[in-house]
Amino acid sequence: MSEDQKKTIFQLVHTFAEKANITNQDDIDHTFNRLCSMNIDDSIDNILVSLNDLLNRKLITQEDVFNNVDSIISLNPDKYSSVNDLIDRLNWIRSMNMEHTSMPLTENHQLVVEAFDRFNELLNGDFDCYYTGGLMGYLATNHELERYHSDLDLFLNEQQLIALKDLVDASQDFDFVSDMSHKDVNDHEYKVVYKGTSMSVGIFLFERLPDNSITTKKYYFENRDPNGQLLVDEQHFSKDYTDMAFSNQIREHNGIPYRMMSLESIYNSKKNSRPKDRYDAEIIKNSVDMMVDYRLDVEKRNNFAISRKPVTQSVVQTVEKLMQEQPSVEYKGAAMK
Repeated sequence: MSEDQKKTIFQLVHTFAEKANITNQDDIDHTFNRLCSMNIDDSIDNILVSLNDLLNRKLITQEDVFNNVDSIISLNPDKYSSVNDLIDRLNWIRSMNMEHTSMPLTENHQLVVEAFDRFNELLNGDFDCYYTGGLMGYLATNHELERYHSDLDLFLNEQQLIALKDLVDASQDFDFVSDMSHKDVNDHEYKVVYKGTSMSVGIFLFERLPDNSITTKKYYFENRDPNGQLLVDEQHFSKDYTDMAFSNQIREHNGIPYRMMSLESIYNSKKNSRPKDRYDAEIIKNSVDMMVDYRLDVEKRNNFAISRKPVTQSVVQTVEKLMQEQPSVEYKGAAMK
């Protein structure tokens, strides 16, 4: 960030602090220093969200904002040339649920890619697993990351769950965490947390059948009671659907191999979903085989019914017992700030 940009931010912070009757100098200084510590685009995003918050609280007026629009634009005139550009950016931030994130967007992108690469190095191509979720569309199509990513999602063959736990326990960069005591049916059973940060790899489980078709499994305790009955919701996918959705193509990122759900499957799951999901779908649309997307829809209309049953024996119970017997230790790596 240049000195001119810092001077402009200083003026903006003090101008709106005065208009909003914010008098605590420590708060004002903290806001200024925080904005100056960011990438300039992250700083502008933060300014837009903060001004919108002040407007919603009726601490400032639209006129106050419009009178200072030129100063905000001057922070990055190559990206923003008008008040409409700024409004469009704020509306996009809101549609992506990015108004109050735990870290700046640039930092989030660096962290999620770093965690992805380090975890793939740990897996070393030795696991029957597939990444899914919005991030994968960006990486597979070499599209620059745009929105916030809270975690990674991974489908894992449940027969390898203990092996993954052992591998993670022996690593210096990751921790294996159970969510079983409080999860809803659709949440991850387990997650692998990277360096004590907010970034993790959420684990979904599946069973591989002899014909290589897949049955997804969602384990949870009845009424969220860890002492209650363990249940599982199973959904079996046909061999044709499995072949279309669970791609065995070996991809690489920064020279490190990984596998993911097919682009068609990711597109198919996102195209009619939340705004941020539809946004992801549009980004990868030109790389998607629309005939495969159509066939996925046809297969789903065959109604892959979900069956719910009590669990008498499963790898989840074994892992939960192992974790209860495991001594509690503090995170083994230095937490990233």
